[in-house]
Amino acid sequence: MSITTNNHSPSSQCANPQPTPALQRQIGPVALLFTGITGIIGSGWLFASLYAAQIAGPAAIISWIIGGGVALLLSLVYAELGGMLPLAGAIARIPYFSHGSMSGFMAGWLCWIAYVATAPIEVTAVLQYTSNYLPWLTTLVDGNRVLTGHGLIVATALLLGFVILNLAGVRWLARANLAVTSWKLAVPLLAVAGLIVFGFDRTNFTDHGGFMPTGADGIFAAVAGGGVIFSLFGFRTVIDMAGEASNPQRNVPLAMIGAVIISLIIYVLLQIAFIGAVPSAHLAGGWTRLSESVADGPFAAFATILGLQGLAALLYVDAIVSPAGTGIAYTGATARINYALAENGQLPKLFMRLNAAAVPVWSITINFLVGLLLLLPLPGWSQLIGFISSAAVLSLAFGPVSLAALRHQLPNHPRPFRLRGGLTISAIAFMLVGCIVYWAGWQTNWKVFALALSGGALLIALHYWGGGREKLDLKQSLWFWLFINGLGLLSLAGNYGGGLGLLPQYTDIAIVSAFSLGVFWIAIRDRLPDAETQALLKLAPSAAQ
Repeated sequence: MSITTNNHSPSSQCANPQPTPALQRQIGPVALLFTGITGIIGSGWLFASLYAAQIAGPAAIISWIIGGGVALLLSLVYAELGGMLPLAGAIARIPYFSHGSMSGFMAGWLCWIAYVATAPIEVTAVLQYTSNYLPWLTTLVDGNRVLTGHGLIVATALLLGFVILNLAGVRWLARANLAVTSWKLAVPLLAVAGLIVFGFDRTNFTDHGGFMPTGADGIFAAVAGGGVIFSLFGFRTVIDMAGEASNPQRNVPLAMIGAVIISLIIYVLLQIAFIGAVPSAHLAGGWTRLSESVADGPFAAFATILGLQGLAALLYVDAIVSPAGTGIAYTGATARINYALAENGQLPKLFMRLNAAAVPVWSITINFLVGLLLLLPLPGWSQLIGFISSAAVLSLAFGPVSLAALRHQLPNHPRPFRLRGGLTISAIAFMLVGCIVYWAGWQTNWKVFALALSGGALLIALHYWGGGREKLDLKQSLWFWLFINGLGLLSLAGNYGGGLGLLPQYTDIAIVSAFSLGVFWIAIRDRLPDAETQALLKLAPSAAQ
């Protein structure tokens, strides 16, 4: 098996043209919008309000506003990128054009790490809720809810179901997703209405330690570790499916921005309803101990306490539908990342093979097997969201960098959606990415950074396995290695998630922000030469579709 990276040579590639498997543009605007919404409203709505409140108390509402602001900025950045380059697995493809092979691979690698763990964690969420009436699915180990042997069997069957549905093709899947997402929008709003009308206690916002019981640090920590970022960045699925969207130049930007705005409104309402509905008895130990009594299903538990049995039943049903819908979406999106890396020339062409329904069959199959392995060590929903969030937001750091670089490299390329003030917004978005990764804390970040380094080592190994004839574009990726190493040191010395606490409070955020802006400038400076980017784009068949 030969694995190569692109050598950036137009003549060499044109001399040996090879047909590229073609994904079909079958997803309409509404279906694309619902793909984004179903990627955002999954297990996050079932658990994130609980864990964000546990970390930040009532001030978790501010955490959602901060997270939503970051998600909206990044969605605006990717709206321009997704409109001008509507490619399957665009999160990995676009950095390849702006910063070359290593940067494209690292964007895809980090995104794949986050994606491939998402379907298993959604399955874990389904079974965690279901264990309220089927207790043999999970058990407590050292205070953490984990799957039993029987639970693993059921989880495997659910993951296999996601695979089968995706292999049927995106047109059928998009139609089915319309019904699923309509349900996923309706039930959270019913939960908000039920809890506010029948169980809302305004004093919860001021008693039990006040509105900000853990201060500003709790607000920031909840953004990264309370499920806020994990929930909101599901808009990425729109980018990943852009290669199969009809009229992508118009529909991709609208779907991303619309999905973020609609979902953010729902999440803020859910957080408000949740805080007001917590019975005072559950707050006897303060907000930090809230999860001990309702960790397996907070909204359903409160509905039951309030005597809203019908609502509780709907919530238990939705605890299957919402995470399952998101798991199905991410099963397809993850395969498009593999497809994109193979189209970059960084993975075997096996990952580009399509079945009769024009779906990357081997990508989906291999990701399913990886997902099975991840089921074994999964400690539970709350323990993994910080890791997934940090990996996901780090992969999105490439977007602002690519937008700024491509403004220089492809100044005349059609941009159906051109972001006004794009360079300034990109710089701010990149700075906020640095802050969110920092807020995730050292205990989370060292694992993410170790996997990032292993990804770089993997590409170098594959490069020399293929004979070492192709460029790795290491110079153009130095900004990324500076970024993660600097954030690693700041996380270790910082005040979040096991950091040493050596940096002054609040000054640490200023340091991280200034560092991130410096890296952003370096990244723009070290982009690929303009002519090389233009040549690469001409050699990418899917970019011209």
